[in-house]
Amino acid sequence: MLTLYKAPDGTNLYHPMSAIYAKNKFYVADTGNSRLISYNIKGEPLVAVNPGGKLKAPLDLTFDKIGNLWVVERSDNMLLKINFKEKKVESFKLYYKGKILFPERVNYVGPYLYVLDRETGGVAFVNIENKKPMVEKIWIPKEKNFSGFIDFKVKKDGIWALERNSFKVFYLDKNGKEKVWNLPESLVYPISIEVTENHLLVLDRYLRKIFIFDLKNNFKLAGSFLELGWTKGKVYLPREIKMSFLGLLIVDEGNGKVEIWKK
Repeated sequence: MLTLYKAPDGTNLYHPMSAIYAKNKFYVADTGNSRLISYNIKGEPLVAVNPGGKLKAPLDLTFDKIGNLWVVERSDNMLLKINFKEKKVESFKLYYKGKILFPERVNYVGPYLYVLDRETGGVAFVNIENKKPMVEKIWIPKEKNFSGFIDFKVKKDGIWALERNSFKVFYLDKNGKEKVWNLPESLVYPISIEVTENHLLVLDRYLRKIFIFDLKNNFKLAGSFLELGWTKGKVYLPREIKMSFLGLLIVDEGNGKVEIWKK
């Protein structure tokens, strides 16, 4: 298990909100410290940056196919496009049908940049091929009393999303067909999901556990792991889970760390 908790200058992470593995490095949105930090595959901190001084509350991050880093900046509801080679930072606000979007999470899976919008609760399909990002459509489920998504993951076969303030997981396939499943009400505050070939993982922020559901067996609960604590392998206020080539990334906002549970 790897633990990411310090910057190159020795200062601790403070309220990290997201992490990714890309280009043989880990990248963390150290939200409370208004910076991004990179780490090598051994978990050693490399560089801490605040490109152009524009980061105040970075929430999420993803790389596109040509190496630009896209960051959700919560303070002014912007998407930042960072080109490290050219040392250039661009800021964008997203609009759809004349209304502004409020980005929460972001994920690039070609050809789209997918953005979770806090206002509609839906997932926006953003075309970034042109100079200015353009929202082509927003997926908002047909389910009655939909309260908005809190997390989503884009896979080869479609989009999986977790509804806010409910116990429902939605799935949208490439043909636009929707499915929905109800999670057990024994969960308290599901906040993040991840999907593997055979399992759905659901992170419960207040129970401090990751629940594993069997996708091949009608979403039957197959087990759980994690527990409350302040030491290695334990969490206080987990924020996000995300699968990487090296294992499962668990972002623990409360303890100021990101742990990688190796495969």
